[in-house]
Amino acid sequence: MIEFALAAALMAQDVGQEGLPLCDELESNATHEDCVLQTAGDHAFILSFDFSPLDDRREMIDATVRQADGTLAQTMSYATESFFYPSLSDLNGDGMEELLVPLETGNVNTTYSLAIGTEYGFEWTSYELNGYGVDPVGEGVFMVAARDSAIARYIEFYRLEGLELDNIATIFLTYETVEDVDDGPDCSLVDGGQTEGEAYYCGLAMGNQ
Repeated sequence: MIEFALAAALMAQDVGQEGLPLCDELESNATHEDCVLQTAGDHAFILSFDFSPLDDRREMIDATVRQADGTLAQTMSYATESFFYPSLSDLNGDGMEELLVPLETGNVNTTYSLAIGTEYGFEWTSYELNGYGVDPVGEGVFMVAARDSAIARYIEFYRLEGLELDNIATIFLTYETVEDVDDGPDCSLVDGGQTEGEAYYCGLAMGNQ
């Protein structure tokens, strides 16, 4: 395990020496720089992202995934209108990070393509998430916060088990009905979540702000 992690670190170092920065250290911009990411855990992969103009609004992202020893694992391509960079996050807590590729960004919210991390690489899915933040909250559950207005937002809760993604609850947070903003927003359950209940999901959301 130590030798495997060391090989991954050396691989990342070699990539960096070729002039490719880490994606998560770059500032968001209309024009992207080619960059790399490295997964954590026992099944380490190096991901490199090459950006090229597609038309006057979009760029093509060509993603190459290699194992720690440099062996090609897979390639993927995406078209993006977002100024953000791809990112990694272990959304289901299994020790293997998922790949989030931004496809389009509006005034605030971004649509992300979700590829699920496995020991062999990434399993591309048709799942798309929309919001300004994607954060794991434990026990295979993660939340996606999306702005509805300047004073309100929706938060969707998802459970990721294997390749199955279930939308298990939606809550609404708003300051419109609050007299003192220091008291925090009002929170209500608008869909799903009947088993755990409103207080449970509101608590998760408020604890992850």
